[in-house]
Amino acid sequence: MKDWRPALRPSHCRKWLASAGAAAIASLATTGTAAAATKTYVVSWFFMATYSQDGDCPDGLNPSTEQNFRRILSEMGKSPAEIEGLVKAMPGSMYATIGMRGRKDGKPASPYLYPESTPDPHIKTLKGKAGYGFDLDGREGANDFVDPESGEHGVDNQLYRVLGCFVPDRAFPPDRPGYPATMWDMPRDAMPAWLIEVSGIDDASKSGDVTVGIYRATSPITRDTAGQPIADMTFRVSDDPRSYNVVHGHLENGVVTTDKFTFHMLGDVFFQPEFLFKDAKLRLTLKPDGNADGILGGYQDWKSIYWSYSLGGVFNEAVVSLDAPGIYYALKRMADAYPDPKTGENTAISTAYKVEAIPAFIIHPAKPPEKTASAQSSTGAP
Repeated sequence: MKDWRPALRPSHCRKWLASAGAAAIASLATTGTAAAATKTYVVSWFFMATYSQDGDCPDGLNPSTEQNFRRILSEMGKSPAEIEGLVKAMPGSMYATIGMRGRKDGKPASPYLYPESTPDPHIKTLKGKAGYGFDLDGREGANDFVDPESGEHGVDNQLYRVLGCFVPDRAFPPDRPGYPATMWDMPRDAMPAWLIEVSGIDDASKSGDVTVGIYRATSPITRDTAGQPIADMTFRVSDDPRSYNVVHGHLENGVVTTDKFTFHMLGDVFFQPEFLFKDAKLRLTLKPDGNADGILGGYQDWKSIYWSYSLGGVFNEAVVSLDAPGIYYALKRMADAYPDPKTGENTAISTAYKVEAIPAFIIHPAKPPEKTASAQSSTGAP
């Protein structure tokens, strides 16, 4: 008798397995019923939020590498002839002359390890009124911004004022600022990815309470041939409690805004080892194309920010046209929260970072770690 069943060819098997596997993986990204969906993402970009505009640096932009080099050489007591010779030999001459230009106890010192061993160059800071972030201290002051996206007044983002007049830190959306974006992009082939999960969504177009999780993965992103992160990849959530943040949020018209929480996330030793924000808030837009973007802001220890800019040493000053001691002095001067109980000096500075994310699948550990993020009822700002 002829077998009436159709032959199951290897190619048919592969197609069936691929279809079944895709359906199984898709189920990992959505939990509960259709009335309580979960959206999961991997962070594709994370960098200082900028909104550079003409006129926001009325004192001018910070000097070029050559201008900085000339000033430093003059402060070191070099003669005009010596300065001209060293300028002609840039950038190699910079590595040989300014890496130990500081003075500590009468001896040469690194201006990156000991920034106060050099004079304050009084870098130029941003004076504009448009900037991303949140009203973290509950009041509106002379140095506050108006958020160009949300319209919120009283926005605290002193980090943007400190760095906003350096050319490598300037950009107008959708462009990304060159240096901050590069500092995120360079290490992430080795740095475990950052993940975002929004759960409890009844209807993305309506209002409702949600839960937001921000985690670190156990593996890095995967890039396509153009160097961009690939969407719809699967990541396992790390069980390290230092990078496990869960907070209540509210969804309205496709935008999630969280309560205040403490944000703690490990980074990369060659970028910034860890991020710790007090009084943090996240505003995340869930876009129709499946992607998400938004702003993460809060109070960040200013010395950890300085560390990330000083790590490059002479290279950053020679190639990126930054002034490390100048950034140190400005961060210290413009820090605006969490005063030291002994000295009275503020230990934290208000910040805002741009978050861009693409769809991903997330697998949680069998036993989730204790949550490091919790809602905060009050601000630590003075």
